[in-house]
Amino acid sequence: MHLDIDTFEIHQHFCSMQMKPFNLLLTVLFLALGNLSIAQDSPSGPFKKSLFDADALFDDNSQLRALVMYDSLWNLRPNDTYLQYRTGVCYTFSATGREQAFDILKDLKGQEGYEDVTFWMARAQHLDYNFEKAIDLYNEYLEMGKPNGTMRINTLHYIRNCENGIELMKRRMALTLEILSPPSNQENSQYSPVISADGSKLYYTNRGPESAGEMMDNKSKSHDLGKYYEDIFVAENIGEEFEFDTGYSIGSNVNLPGRHEAPLSISYDNDKLFVYISSNNKEEDIYISYNQGDTAWTDPEKMDAINSPHWEGHAVMSPDNRIVYFASDRPGGYGGRDIYQAVMGPDSTYSEITNLGPKINTPFNEDAPFIYSNGSSLYFASEAHGSMGGYDIFYIKFDSTEMQWQEAVNLGYPINTTDDDRFYYITADGDWGYFSSARASGENLHDIYRIQPGTFERLNALVLLVGTVYIDEVRSSALAKIMDDQTGDVLATLIADSTTGEFYYSLIPGRKYKISLLADGFPPKTEHIEVPAIREGVLRIEHRFDFYTDGFIATRDSSNIQSRMDSLANLAGDPDGVCDVDPDREELTDEEIASGCYFRVQVGAYRNPGRFKYDFLRSLDEVEIKGYSDGITRYLMGEKFTKRSEAEVLRQKCIVAGEWDAWITVRR
Repeated sequence: MHLDIDTFEIHQHFCSMQMKPFNLLLTVLFLALGNLSIAQDSPSGPFKKSLFDADALFDDNSQLRALVMYDSLWNLRPNDTYLQYRTGVCYTFSATGREQAFDILKDLKGQEGYEDVTFWMARAQHLDYNFEKAIDLYNEYLEMGKPNGTMRINTLHYIRNCENGIELMKRRMALTLEILSPPSNQENSQYSPVISADGSKLYYTNRGPESAGEMMDNKSKSHDLGKYYEDIFVAENIGEEFEFDTGYSIGSNVNLPGRHEAPLSISYDNDKLFVYISSNNKEEDIYISYNQGDTAWTDPEKMDAINSPHWEGHAVMSPDNRIVYFASDRPGGYGGRDIYQAVMGPDSTYSEITNLGPKINTPFNEDAPFIYSNGSSLYFASEAHGSMGGYDIFYIKFDSTEMQWQEAVNLGYPINTTDDDRFYYITADGDWGYFSSARASGENLHDIYRIQPGTFERLNALVLLVGTVYIDEVRSSALAKIMDDQTGDVLATLIADSTTGEFYYSLIPGRKYKISLLADGFPPKTEHIEVPAIREGVLRIEHRFDFYTDGFIATRDSSNIQSRMDSLANLAGDPDGVCDVDPDREELTDEEIASGCYFRVQVGAYRNPGRFKYDFLRSLDEVEIKGYSDGITRYLMGEKFTKRSEAEVLRQKCIVAGEWDAWITVRR
C-alpha cells in the first residue's frame, strides 16, 4: 500500500519551517516516549532497521507511511505497547482508519506512560464525526491529564471544532461531490486546482514520480523514504462538462529540479499565472509567470513588492487587476497565517499592503484566498470561524456600501470535513467549484474535487420547503426524514409542529429529495420532490402530507375525492362542474368550448379550506375559489385555455412558485 502525503502538510507549502500548533503538540506528546523499551529481548538487526525507518517517517510527519511499518512490527511483537501505541496514533491519520485507531488505543487507557491516549481516542472520534463522544473524551483528557500550554490550547480548540461540527451536520447539504479523475489518480497526490478563465485548462500541483527531482526528506536531503517535489501540471478540457484529460508538466522553464512549484491562481485575462516556489526551505515566495500562448509560460519572476523574509504561500488577483490577495505569516498579523491585500499604485506596482482584518483573520491560520469574478465574493480557508476540524472553506462578501466585509460563512458539509479542505477555485461563470481534499483515501492521497454550482450564492439560493402534516384534515405532528433521492442519505430528521403541522427545511436547487413521514398509528408515507434549478433568489415550496384513518375514509364514497366530486357534479348537471373530456388531450373542440369547457390549472381541493395558503400564487394570476355540493372547495387559477400546452405553461409556473400539487383539469 502506497502512503503519501500526511495530514500536517496538505498544500504545496510542505517544506515550510513554520511549526504549527499541532506539529508542536506531537513533539510534546512523544518526547515522553523516547526512552520506552521496544521489548525486553534484543530485537534483530532487520527489526531495528525497520523500526528506525518507521520512527524517521513519523518524525518527518509521514504517519501514514510509518503506519505500514509499525503495523507489521506490531504483528511480530503483539504484546509491545509502544508499537501498539504508535500504530493506533498513525491510524488516526487514515481517512478509513479512525474506528480502528480508537479500538487499538482504548486498550492502553490507564497504562503508565500512556496518559495522553485519551487525547488520541478523542481525535479518532472527532475525525470520524462522532462529535459528542469526542467532546467527552477531550474533557476527560483536560481533567485527568491536566495539559498545559499548547496541548491545552489545542484541546480546547478541538472541542470547539466538535461543537461546530454538530451544528454543521444538522444543516448539511444534499450535494454530490466527485473526484476529478483524471487528473486525480490513486498513485500520488494532485491538489491546488486552478482553472483558466475560458475553462480550457486545469493547472494543478502534482507530487509524484513524474515530478522533477529526487525524493527528499523534510531537511531537503535525498532519501528513499522522503517525498517527491511539487511540480505544476496542466490538463486539457476535453468535454462540454469540464472533463479533463491526464495532465502533463507545464515545462522545464517553470518546473526545476531541487525546488517546489505550485500554481496559485490565474488572472481573469488569462495573462498571468501566480506560482509558489520554495527551494530547500530557504525561500517560500510568490512568483508570477506570463502567458506565451497555449500552455507556454515565461520563467517565473519574484513579486518583490509582496514577498517578505517570511512565508508567502498563496495569491489571487482581482478581476480588474488592481488588487492581489495573498497569504503570509509575517509579523504584525492576528496569529499564524493571515490574508492580506496589495493594491496597485499609480506606478503600477503593488505597494499598499494591508491586513484584511478580524472579519477574516484569527489567531489561527487562514490561507488560500480566491476572489470570484464579481470582485466582491472572497473564498478562503481557515482553521477557525466555526471550522469542524483542520482547514474549512469559507465565504465572505465585501459590502461596497458600508465599505467593509460582512460575516464569514462556512460552506458546510460535505464540502468541508473534519480533515483539511482548501484551495477553492470557481470557473468564471460560476457553474463549477473545485477544491482539494484527502477525505476519500485511506492512504491520505490528495485529490481534486468538483461541485456544481460553484458559487456560494447559487449553492445557497434559498429553496424553503414548508411541509404541512394533516391527519383526517386536521393539522398534526409527525416525524419527517429528508433524504437525498439519489443516495438515500438522511439529511435531516425533523418533527412537525403539533399545532400548525408544519416543518421547514432548506433544499438545494436542481436536486431531488425523498421525504419520509411517520405519524402515530400509520405506516410510513414517502413522497418525492424535485426542486427547480433556480440560479438565485428565494423559492418557497409548500407541500401537504395527508394521513387518513379508516373511519374517516369510510365517510366518503371512495378514497378518490376528485373522482367522487366529478361524478356528483356531472350527475347534478352542475354547469360549473367537470366536463366529460380527457384532460390529456391537446385541444378542445368548438362544441366543447361552446358548452363552457376549458383547460384549467387547479392548485387545491380541500374539505376544510380555511388554512390553505395561496396568496403567493396571486403574482401569477387570480385564484378562483369554487365550492361544490360535495363539500369540497377547489382552487383554480384564473386563466382559461383551449389548448392543454398553454395550461401546462401556467402549471409549471405554479410549481416554480412553490405549489407542487398543481394539475390540469377540464371544467366549465
